[in-house]
Amino acid sequence: MGVLVSLDLVLGVAALVAVPYDRPDAVLPAHGKVVYLAHAVLGALLGAAAVAIVPKARRMERPLRLGAVTGLVGIGVAALGGMLATIQSLRLVGMGLMLVGAVTAEAGYLMPLIDSAPPAVPTD
Repeated sequence: MGVLVSLDLVLGVAALVAVPYDRPDAVLPAHGKVVYLAHAVLGALLGAAAVAIVPKARRMERPLRLGAVTGLVGIGVAALGGMLATIQSLRLVGMGLMLVGAVTAEAGYLMPLIDSAPPAVPTD
């Protein structure tokens, strides 16, 4: 999931370049449709996957549960930002929420990897 969140973040940055910021209110912009749709579709798939992962993670160890819930919350915040970004007056707030949500989701999905890392060996 962490790799897919990173890919969606890259697509989001590409959408910033391809889609004009000052476009009118619209769910689908006139310019940069391909990148915009790829970003939106991957985000929707990530949301569905995040919802599906949480019940399965409930039976696992605490770091996995915490990572799954943190990832779901991050993707939810990013999704809210995506919806707000369709409105011109809220676009900057929406883009900020998408960034914060993606970073939060990434941290959540990578959290179990940090917990499983071997301890550092002290050097003298």
